[in-house]
Amino acid sequence: MDLLNRELRGSLDFFLDFTNRDPYSPGFGLPADSTKTPAVASIAGAGFALTAWVIGCERGYISPAEARRIVRGTLRTLFHRASHHRGFFAHFLDIQTGLRWKKCEFSTIDTALCLNGVITAAAYFADDSEIGDLAAQLLERVDWHFIVFETDGRTLFRMSYNPDPDGDYVTDGPGLIGQWDMAAEQKMMYLQAAPRLEPALACALYRGFDREWGEYNSHSLIINPQGTLFAYQYPEAWLDTAHFLDSDGVDWFENTRQAVLANREFCIAQSGRYRTYHANSWGLSSGDSPWGYDVFGALPCRGEPHHNGTVSIYAAAASLPFLPDPVTDMLRYLYRHHPQTWGRYGFFDAYNLDVAPAWYSRNVYAINKGCSMIMIENHLTRLVWEVYTGSPYIQKALRVLGFQPRSGGFGG
Repeated sequence: MDLLNRELRGSLDFFLDFTNRDPYSPGFGLPADSTKTPAVASIAGAGFALTAWVIGCERGYISPAEARRIVRGTLRTLFHRASHHRGFFAHFLDIQTGLRWKKCEFSTIDTALCLNGVITAAAYFADDSEIGDLAAQLLERVDWHFIVFETDGRTLFRMSYNPDPDGDYVTDGPGLIGQWDMAAEQKMMYLQAAPRLEPALACALYRGFDREWGEYNSHSLIINPQGTLFAYQYPEAWLDTAHFLDSDGVDWFENTRQAVLANREFCIAQSGRYRTYHANSWGLSSGDSPWGYDVFGALPCRGEPHHNGTVSIYAAAASLPFLPDPVTDMLRYLYRHHPQTWGRYGFFDAYNLDVAPAWYSRNVYAINKGCSMIMIENHLTRLVWEVYTGSPYIQKALRVLGFQPRSGGFGG
């Protein structure tokens, strides 16, 4: 328990130290994407930072007055200064100005991660009229119709927009890019869009993405294509799926639990080939690696998963609500036997013993540290789950999409 509390405190210290808190700066409230790129802000990281101020306030790490001040200033930056297109933010921003970083895309999922933090902060500080008004304006500004399209009888969201012919992710020309047609981290987008769209359209979008089943050992689940943990965890970080089934009876909490179990068992099965993997060292996800940021996964997935002995520590930590004892055992093991994985902000992002010399990340990423921070808090107190899920905006979304509380569960 003490180690988890220390990790939470380190997580908040990261956001305090790597967030622009200059009251005279146009980029006030924007967090760095990572410790290695402090000049570049991540709009998704802003959602985790807003949630960090809620956790920090609740735990007494920062005063309520300071938390409110940072949240108000962040929402002003997001509404008045941060680059956006029809309410969808640029993926990366200059941390000082809030302006789009180079020719990055305007990202739907990174906007959604940001807005999850907006919803959480507004619900927690519900008595603050300025926070509530700014949050409502940010949510209302998003033009969800802009990214909706029909294909092969399905209604889907686009992934991003880039107006530059040579911009990030542009292949066939500028404009809308990609499609969310798989079960992945975008599930939060359907909740955010539901109160803003016609109910029939909102439901058609939620029904539109694939529910592709896969199996590994005894674990059967709706997979994301790469089998990477973060894509299961991000939607679960804020929404209390432990107390809801969707309109088709899908248990997304149990689905993620099965994915975590499979990920761990896959690593144990591969321990003969990779020194890093064993019962107290697992977690294949996106994050730092000896060769830079990469995406790793496990079975079940489409095809063969990509992995190379790199363990994403934050992804295991973010699995705590789904597999508490093995996760706690792993974190204690790393702290005692691999002290190189620990620093000022708690655990670093990743490590790999299958390279020479053994590699230990020295980096912290806002989205990764933020995800593990939220999941640890949820495991200990359920704070973020209850605040976010209980917000009027999300309660309306759940009704529109037909989610049902379990008997005796949240809202039951």
